[in-house]
Amino acid sequence: MPGRLIVVSERSMNANDERPSGERVRPMVSVVMLVDTSRENAQGVLDALDRQTCEAGVMEIVVLDMGEAGAVTLRLPERYRVKLLRRPGKEYWRVARARAAREAEGEIVAFLEDHCSPEPEWAEELVAAYADGRWAAVGYVFKNGSRDSWWSRACLATDYGVFMHPREGGPAPFLSGNNVSYARWFLEELGEAFENEVVVDYNIQVRLLASGHAMKVASRVVAAHRCYGSLLTLCAANYEYVRILGAARAGAAGWGVVMRVVRAVVAPVLVPPLRVWRLGREMVGRPGGWRRFWSAVPVVYPVYVAAAMGEASGYVWGVGDAEERFLFWELNTARIP
Repeated sequence: MPGRLIVVSERSMNANDERPSGERVRPMVSVVMLVDTSRENAQGVLDALDRQTCEAGVMEIVVLDMGEAGAVTLRLPERYRVKLLRRPGKEYWRVARARAAREAEGEIVAFLEDHCSPEPEWAEELVAAYADGRWAAVGYVFKNGSRDSWWSRACLATDYGVFMHPREGGPAPFLSGNNVSYARWFLEELGEAFENEVVVDYNIQVRLLASGHAMKVASRVVAAHRCYGSLLTLCAANYEYVRILGAARAGAAGWGVVMRVVRAVVAPVLVPPLRVWRLGREMVGRPGGWRRFWSAVPVVYPVYVAAAMGEASGYVWGVGDAEERFLFWELNTARIP
């Protein structure tokens, strides 16, 4: 069983973090990331955060470290306020994300995976994206963070094809999952529902739009995503993630047995080709888009099928142990540097 949340260290990196009265200035951006056994990946993200171009008082970093005792010590950024949390033992993905986010103090809560490194201007551009006050959520665009190959390019298209850099920014009906940001006021509006919804960002975003709020993709908020090393791993991670989504969707909608079974039968048949069509429509308008799209299809299609099977399982069987399994694939599985 996981132990209680422990604040291991909390330090201010700059005298400007405090007003003359001694009151601490709230940062604009709180970066929230979870770490477990993949220490090399996480260190790369922390180093990238230390290279941000924004002023020291603009950003804080909240790291929830779920690694066992004796894990390699992380080298924390020197330029920014850092809060390092320890949670001995394993934790559900949604609970860990929610607990870490509660420790964030910024006006913008920006999630980053431990294998997704932001470009130097990422935080600065994120603040600018929220500047007009219209947005409850802002999504990033993504580059290939692994060494360039057919495989890594295909994985990027599979995971973030609709959000691959370069792309135009603007209002969006959905954003990326796991690597995404929310305005603090919206998370406060969600209240206790946040912990239940944060397991899959799609569910939060559905609630956001239903509440009459808006979200957008910011074309200049760029991060580099590292990929898995095998198709089997990529399929397994997507299966578990979308099983969680399916279970949450069915529960929130109050579907009965008949509706769950019908949706479970339809999903593996219709969803993969629909997603492939949507990806192709997005990619073909870019330079070299057709070639890149068809090159990625041998990876894209089986992963979309695995995800649809996970969705069907969530509808019929519920979440099961998918949260535990997804946490393993997300935080404890090697990525290609």
